[in-house]
Amino acid sequence: MRISSYAKINLGLRILGKRPDGYHEIETIFQQISLKDELDIEPADKGISLACSPPVCPTDETNLVFKAACELQRKTGRKTGAEIKILKRIPVGGGLGGGSSNAAAALQGLNTLWNTGQSIEELIELGARIGSDVPFFLLGGTAIGSGRGEKLKPVKIFQNYWGVLLVPGFSISTKWAYEKNSFSLTKSLKKSNFNSFLEISFDTKKWSGFLVNDLEKVVFNAYPELKKGIEKFYKSGAFYSQMSGSGSSLFGLFKTEAQARKAKSLFSEYQSFLFQPVSKR
Repeated sequence: MRISSYAKINLGLRILGKRPDGYHEIETIFQQISLKDELDIEPADKGISLACSPPVCPTDETNLVFKAACELQRKTGRKTGAEIKILKRIPVGGGLGGGSSNAAAALQGLNTLWNTGQSIEELIELGARIGSDVPFFLLGGTAIGSGRGEKLKPVKIFQNYWGVLLVPGFSISTKWAYEKNSFSLTKSLKKSNFNSFLEISFDTKKWSGFLVNDLEKVVFNAYPELKKGIEKFYKSGAFYSQMSGSGSSLFGLFKTEAQARKAKSLFSEYQSFLFQPVSKR
């Protein structure tokens, strides 16, 4: 079988404080987008084999797809194996969730292939043990994520737009970005305005006033070229532009495909993609 594995952007990201387990308490708005990898999955007598084309990610037990397959086997007691090939289009290291998305697609595909009968709720619980973003990719669409990002509330927002995604030729360590960000650890209940955003999402002029990314300041101080990319998006007519998650990917959102294509042509120095939001998996 062939399973689509979509990328995501973070329309906003708030850091609410540091948790006792060392992770950060966050609130974010996940948006699935049309840029995607694909997984080809075939049955095997035993064992898990993994390949990637082009060979841009590991194919051993460190890959989240491999971990997902093994976790599903352990939970369900299945002894059957699988041969999995990842057809990679989502850039690696850009904060677009490609690895987590691949793991979610593998869980859904293998759940069907092996006839394990796991509900979506059971798969989400399993996915949370593999990676914080995996539950969102099992759910898909648009959702507010809290906790480490694994607690999800599906939401509906304005979706009639085109986006341009920029992927610079470098990655940014998520751990570094969080550690460098200055916020008071006592303000774990810092007020967020994302729920208010849901009420005005159809007024695109207000997006930049309701959505923020708390990591932009520290990342832009270290990588000023990213801030210039955001400014260039707005000058080219974007109604909203931001860094996705901890970066390094940037996106600009436009009312029409023509506007988006014109803006994309202005960024020849970056790898770039046109995309649209995906309303559900």
